[in-house]
Amino acid sequence: MSESKEITPASRPWYKKKRFIIPFVFMVLVVGFGGSSSSDSEDTNSASVEASASKAPVEVIPTEDPNMSNYGLYPQAQADFIALIEQAREDLDNAETDLQESVILRDRDKALCGVLSSRVANKWVGEVKDVGANGEGKAYLEIEIADDVRVKTWNNALSDFSDNTLISPSSKFFDRLVAMNKGDLVTWSAKFLSDSNFCLKGANLTEYFYGKDPKFIVDFKDVVKQ
Repeated sequence: MSESKEITPASRPWYKKKRFIIPFVFMVLVVGFGGSSSSDSEDTNSASVEASASKAPVEVIPTEDPNMSNYGLYPQAQADFIALIEQAREDLDNAETDLQESVILRDRDKALCGVLSSRVANKWVGEVKDVGANGEGKAYLEIEIADDVRVKTWNNALSDFSDNTLISPSSKFFDRLVAMNKGDLVTWSAKFLSDSNFCLKGANLTEYFYGKDPKFIVDFKDVVKQ
């Protein structure tokens, strides 16, 4: 009968010995937790980067006010007024007959009067192109409000006989005109005069030039140097 052989610690396989098992299990746990921690850390860092990116300030690039001109900031009514004149110029270039030109100008003036309130411009801007006095000591004035667009008084008593646009020395802004020169930028208010054939009154000798280089007759109410 064979005797059973006693298994001693020394005869056990290495992977069943406690001094190997405990360190082995510990190493497995450390590696497992380490990998999980690394993954969690990467996810956290990624989320942090995304959050920072979403909170990054957006650069705002300032844009120039579309109503800014060489004469100052246009009130909206003045900007609309100038836009109608520029559109009519293009239409005149495409006109083939005098009749078409005449219709374009009358339609333009109706639209211009629609922009004005009772034909009054209030605190518009422009550049002084001419200022002086007639033989009676009254002031005449011409202001450019856009390229080849001007508002003005008559410059002599005969032309001004029925319109009364010349500026009297008793006017509240007469003294300010005395101190002004050509090229000064001004803010002004005035009432546009009307004509028997047009909603507004022009000083141009022909309808064509009234369309391409309009000069409107106005009765100035105030003029202030900018």
